[in-house]
Amino acid sequence: MNHTRILVAVAVAALLLSGCASSIVGRPAARGASAAPDLAAMSAAELTAFTRAMPKGGELHIHLAGAAFPELYLTWAAEDGLCIDTQALSLAPPCQPGGTLASARGLDAGLRSAMIDSLTTRRPDFAGRTGHDQFFTAFDRFGATAEHRRGDMLADVMATLAAQNTFYVEVMWMPQSRASRALGRTAGWTEAHAALEGRIAPGIPALVQASTEETDAAEADARELLRCATPAADPGCEVTVRYLVQTNRLVALEETFAQLQLGVALVAADPRWVGLQLVAPEDHPNALINYRRHMAMIGYLSGRGRETPVALHAGELTLAYATPQDLGFHVSEAVRTAGASRIGHGVAIPSEDGAVELVAEMARNGVLVEVNLTSNAVILEVAGAEHPVSWLRASGVPVSLSTDDPGIARIDLSHEYARAVRETGATYADLVASARNAIRYGFLSAEDQRRELARFERLLAEFEASQGLVSSAPEGVLRQR
Repeated sequence: MNHTRILVAVAVAALLLSGCASSIVGRPAARGASAAPDLAAMSAAELTAFTRAMPKGGELHIHLAGAAFPELYLTWAAEDGLCIDTQALSLAPPCQPGGTLASARGLDAGLRSAMIDSLTTRRPDFAGRTGHDQFFTAFDRFGATAEHRRGDMLADVMATLAAQNTFYVEVMWMPQSRASRALGRTAGWTEAHAALEGRIAPGIPALVQASTEETDAAEADARELLRCATPAADPGCEVTVRYLVQTNRLVALEETFAQLQLGVALVAADPRWVGLQLVAPEDHPNALINYRRHMAMIGYLSGRGRETPVALHAGELTLAYATPQDLGFHVSEAVRTAGASRIGHGVAIPSEDGAVELVAEMARNGVLVEVNLTSNAVILEVAGAEHPVSWLRASGVPVSLSTDDPGIARIDLSHEYARAVRETGATYADLVASARNAIRYGFLSAEDQRRELARFERLLAEFEASQGLVSSAPEGVLRQR
């Protein structure tokens, strides 16, 4: 697989007749058709309906474990015989006699509501926590969910995106997480990357095989749940799914290195796995202390992104959670040392040392920022005019809207598109650019990218026709039905 991101557009020359643009379906534009809708003038209800129907290209920043709503977690917990810890308001291992058995519907209404509060950020100050702490600790409270539910989670992601006219996704999760960490512990830490890589290498092939089997099982479960082999197949079956290897920045350095090394090998061996990620709170003491080491590891193992694509959480910080010194270099290190071609969040970009030069460099080199508006508002309390997305767009930095953890935040991708209009002044052209960028900057082979772009342009043509809009196709492109 060629992992180099190739920017392609669907081809065939546009037809211009008498100075009037052809319509999106190859017929003259309808009399009175609008060139672009005035999204700012729409009511909240109209904007919600509009963004839900609009094709959004793809979703580049979504964590598998955080994607499902807690109602689903309660259903799975009940089916798997898990308990509810009524003090911690968390899911617990299989129930003992006298325990409170999890249930999707049979719980006391108060307990059910409290569990949903506990597993989400719908009340960011729940239990006296900040939105930041409520978000990051929520994962622990549903962490007892069995790993065999990955297929259920994946099916939910696919069906939810398809219902929003969106058919490409890169999902973050970590196969063989415990086994790879154990491999790293056995190797022991050394600053000499080549030596550490050599110690870990003998155990990697078996973990690649196990990871492939783990992926096969999750996909098979998802496709069975979506009835993909039947006439009643869910539209989610049409979603193209790729995976990012989600590695952990909070564990021991040798364990992170082993996870990354497995990720590089897995991307090389299995075309469904397309890139590396590094997750967990960027402001955690371990993450702050080891940040430069982590970037150096990734740069070494990925060939600075040239051999293995890299998308990194970076700049998910404010002065509330880090010092000015920490805010000054995280994104630049991710781009220049680790070789990231996509940055997740990037809220702290304006606080970087040499921020203007960095932004110009990202624009020049096509480094995309995955923008997670609700996540940034809840976790970092950065929203509206304080969010850097408008500056990034105006500076030519490619951006694409994404959800981060829609189940925890109780949102979907359409919500983020509507929020971008309400809070950042995004126009319809901005939304279309976000949608296209989700494919153009996806870690796809050239052939797959052409196919996904062609599908998106067809869906966009149909949507614009239904809305009475003149085509927003890039100049020189005629969409094919």
